[in-house]
Amino acid sequence: MTEDLAITTSEWEVMRIVWTLGKATSSEIIQLLVRKRPWKASTVKTLIGRLVQKGMLTATKDGHTNTYQCAISERNAMQQEANRLFQNMCAMKNGKVLAQLIQEIQLSKTDIQNLQKVLNDKLQTAPDQVACNCIPEEELTK
Repeated sequence: MTEDLAITTSEWEVMRIVWTLGKATSSEIIQLLVRKRPWKASTVKTLIGRLVQKGMLTATKDGHTNTYQCAISERNAMQQEANRLFQNMCAMKNGKVLAQLIQEIQLSKTDIQNLQKVLNDKLQTAPDQVACNCIPEEELTK
């Protein structure tokens, strides 16, 4: 499996189904996805094939049927995707983007309590200001 996750939004749909089920045949994945999306079976098979090529899914053959399992945990995949998102932004703006995301997504009371604890812990060692990482630091002082 590649270190860089780089899976598409459509591939995430397939992965989420397999994570939820633990393992699934292509027929099961197709059956579930065509109820969610206006996709043909061939589209779903193409997505599954790409995920196998990328090392994200493993296939076990049982007669004429392949059963697929995820080669990466859901938590690791989400962490890699979130890291990639924030690495592509100016470090100075990460807090604002994160705050906006928190406002827009649905969170449980437990999620909010966990976030509050993490933020309170992080507050103890947080700098007054995060430095810009868009251009080399020596260029900023010119």
